[in-house]
Amino acid sequence: PLKELRLKDNLLFLKADYDYIIIDTNPSLEFTLANALLSSNYVIVPMTAEKWSIESLDLLEFYMKKLRIKLPIFIIVTRFKKNNTHKQLLKYVQSKTGFLGFIHEREDLNKKIAQNEDFDLVTDYIKEYEDALSKILKQINE
Repeated sequence: PLKELRLKDNLLFLKADYDYIIIDTNPSLEFTLANALLSSNYVIVPMTAEKWSIESLDLLEFYMKKLRIKLPIFIIVTRFKKNNTHKQLLKYVQSKTGFLGFIHEREDLNKKIAQNEDFDLVTDYIKEYEDALSKILKQINE
């Protein structure tokens, strides 16, 4: 069988046991991405508010059209800073269908990750992630 369908075939055994299966791929346009796209019902793109991320999103959309794959794309902007560059790029991303929100960059979170420490589950960045997750679940369960 086609190598692009291997993942889809293997996931058939798991789908009965799980409500959701999340496939995390590397950011490249190779057969691993094609495998994931052909096996998926939705695409969730966490991205920074950087020019190269916007270009990568456009490439993903082009790649999906090339493969004739029509899936809803949901976008979450992460590490958002309140500077003019990020605000301009955010406007572009907000115009896209499937925009779910943004997560502010937090130095305290970066430190916790770097030091392998536990997160405080009542901070505002956790609330931002919970809000984004709620929006995703609402969209896919409609």
